[in-house]
Amino acid sequence: MTIASGLALFFAMALSALVPGPSVFATISRSMGSGMKQGMLLALGILIADYIFIFLALSGLSALSKVLGEVSFVIKYVGIAYLFWLAYVSWTAEVPEEGESIPSQSSRFSSLLTGVVVGLSNPKAILFYMGFFPAFVDVTQITGLQVGVILLISTVGVGGVLGTYAYSAAKAGKMLKSKREKQILNKVSGGFMASCGAFLFAKS
Repeated sequence: MTIASGLALFFAMALSALVPGPSVFATISRSMGSGMKQGMLLALGILIADYIFIFLALSGLSALSKVLGEVSFVIKYVGIAYLFWLAYVSWTAEVPEEGESIPSQSSRFSSLLTGVVVGLSNPKAILFYMGFFPAFVDVTQITGLQVGVILLISTVGVGGVLGTYAYSAAKAGKMLKSKREKQILNKVSGGFMASCGAFLFAKS
């Protein structure tokens, strides 16, 4: 893998992450409703899913197609059901009065798991790593160092974009102070999650 192909892969990954889709909507939703830390954990889960796709792609497209063909159907519908459940939880979440606080209903594990599920069931990610990834990397001559570089490119490209979304959405969420505004925020957050589920279902 040359420097030019590495840069091309970086911009392709960053652009793919930048385009609105399930990963972006889920990151925005969790960040607005639960704060930047939860949004960043969800983004980390999406990165973990990307790492899985990268290792599968580097093992050869035939292996990738075989594995995805066996489990993608199950993962996709489990992911859809999970996203609709999260949308319901967010939509019906309790909102405290001004000056009161309640424990966050979003656990670290929940955010991380959501990211992994969304990433693994995202048809855009599957298409990218099955169709376009080999154009940037010769999987037959990859070295250990190059694998590390590819993972770093994914971390900076995809993680940087999703981290920016998480930061911006969390800042927007903090601007809403009143109970009414927080109720609206919960419903917007739930709507984003439901939109992710609907998008994945439409792509089934």
